[in-house]
Amino acid sequence: MLEKLKKLIEDAQKKAALAAANSINTARFNHPLAEQTDWHPMKGGGANFATHYLDSSNPDFLTFKATKGAYVFSLIFAFFGLLGMGIPLAIFFTEGMEEWGLIFFAVAFGGIFLAVGLMAFHFMTMPRVFDTFYGCYYKGRKKPIHDFESESKHAITHLSDVKAIQVLRERVRGKNSSYYSYEINLVLHDASRINVIDHGKQETVCNDAQTLATTLGVPLWDAS
Repeated sequence: MLEKLKKLIEDAQKKAALAAANSINTARFNHPLAEQTDWHPMKGGGANFATHYLDSSNPDFLTFKATKGAYVFSLIFAFFGLLGMGIPLAIFFTEGMEEWGLIFFAVAFGGIFLAVGLMAFHFMTMPRVFDTFYGCYYKGRKKPIHDFESESKHAITHLSDVKAIQVLRERVRGKNSSYYSYEINLVLHDASRINVIDHGKQETVCNDAQTLATTLGVPLWDAS
């Protein structure tokens, strides 16, 4: 029953995304590349709060960084995971428990929360860097040591290949709520795209996208 409900929600989201993409009038962007570009969201789902903001204090090094909300969100999962693991273990070592299965289940359940929290922390806090001095974009805590010709596609990108900044909106439906999530994508010279960020704060996304487009000297295609 739950699988059927999940499938129905996913199908509804895909249909809504398809309808939204088909309703976008790409001619208003007055650019031949816009006709070749995919206008479906790249990332399914998305948070209903601002997970990232663009730090443009150094024009040579624009960086999308995690917000305080992103840190809190991921650390809450990790905290409850540690709590879920710690309590049954503490009870066992102080009072003893004969139900090994119950202990194992509680620790495993807490471990899942801990793993989810740590993974969320790792990926949500990973910087998205626009190094305008060296003319490249990459995602990570360290600039990759690379040869542009041999590097795997999109691991690091020439900023000269970025021809537009795309902003899209997606309706995200959950079991008890629904909201819009907004994503920023880089449109490359061959009409392929690279997703940069995706979250639920429209004003932040649009302002950051405009700053990025102005800095890189490319058009902003806002379809939010």
